[in-house]
Amino acid sequence: MPRLPFAVYRHALKVKIARRLGRGADPYLPLPEGALLSPSLGIAAAYDGAPRRLGFPARGPLSPEAWQAQARAKLAELTGYAATRPIPEVTIQKGEVAVGDGIVRHSVYLRIRPDTDLPVHLVYRPDLAQPAPVFLHLAGSTSGVHLGWGEAKVPIDHQRIAIGADMARQAAQRGYLAVSIEQIGYGERGERHLAKPSPNRTIDAANHLLLLGRTLMGDGAGDVSAALDWLLSGNGPLTADPDRIFLFGHSAGGTLAQYAAALDVRIRGVLASGSVGPVRQTIGARGAGGGDGIVPGLLNWFDTPDLIALVAPRVFVGLSGDRDHIFPASGIETVVDQARPFFALCGAADRVQAISVVGPHQYHAAASWDAWTRWIDPPPAHSPQTS
Repeated sequence: MPRLPFAVYRHALKVKIARRLGRGADPYLPLPEGALLSPSLGIAAAYDGAPRRLGFPARGPLSPEAWQAQARAKLAELTGYAATRPIPEVTIQKGEVAVGDGIVRHSVYLRIRPDTDLPVHLVYRPDLAQPAPVFLHLAGSTSGVHLGWGEAKVPIDHQRIAIGADMARQAAQRGYLAVSIEQIGYGERGERHLAKPSPNRTIDAANHLLLLGRTLMGDGAGDVSAALDWLLSGNGPLTADPDRIFLFGHSAGGTLAQYAAALDVRIRGVLASGSVGPVRQTIGARGAGGGDGIVPGLLNWFDTPDLIALVAPRVFVGLSGDRDHIFPASGIETVVDQARPFFALCGAADRVQAISVVGPHQYHAAASWDAWTRWIDPPPAHSPQTS
């Protein structure tokens, strides 16, 4: 390998000194006065002209049900979601393992696509009454879904569990069959075979799926649906109540939860934590290093309120901290305000809720359960569920 010229080292030293002195090191400054050169400027301007062809209320003469059918089909097309799937087979099964507090975990690995296994972990009390209500669990962009049952695999896991990331275990304690689904790129599904993987855990899969006309959101929602296919097939160790299937997701898991609930009508209610806001004001206005929520052409057809409208008349709750710097609570309020008229058309105006809590971008377990028992799965006398 040839030796680098001395000029390379001299130039690098100048840059380092400039940064230490706080002078910055952008070699292209100053830019021509009045030049608009940052790519995000032109893209952000284009957002304002995005047509949202299937956005609500610009849905034409369609009934709410007809609009949902058309919009759901288009969303499946854009994301690459497979609306029909064979029931997955179990390739590996692990017996019950105690995870503490009288809760056990039963793990299976489902062959959901050629060369793709999906880890699905059932977390429950041994005396669980059946058919059981289901708490589908999608973790945030952390070390993996194992946080859901309170297991720490990396040092920071202990802090996350301490603030309530063990939502599956909490659900099991409340009498649910918690179903924790490992998402693409995390935990056991981390990339281990790709040559020169990128530092971000999901961006390589996101980009490679785009080459096939698929997306993280489409494949991820398909994973949730495949887990449900298996759970409701009668082939599993426990019986689920098909009328009480609910979904909880936080952060990246909450983003996926919105797509999964929009596409799979078997999900009776969804609580999306730290993950709701208009696309153009959230993932469209910041770095998008992981590919979460990136769907080609989405803004030509929809924005987040339209995804939420696809949940109607089922229950949707968005929850975020008042100091959440990624998905601020104000974004949830905007989305819910825009989606509520469609819920009202479906006779379900009270089934879409925006919850603001005190705190940053993190799990808010107590507030989530308060919202859950009030809106998602309340006692029968107060239930907002529809048949």
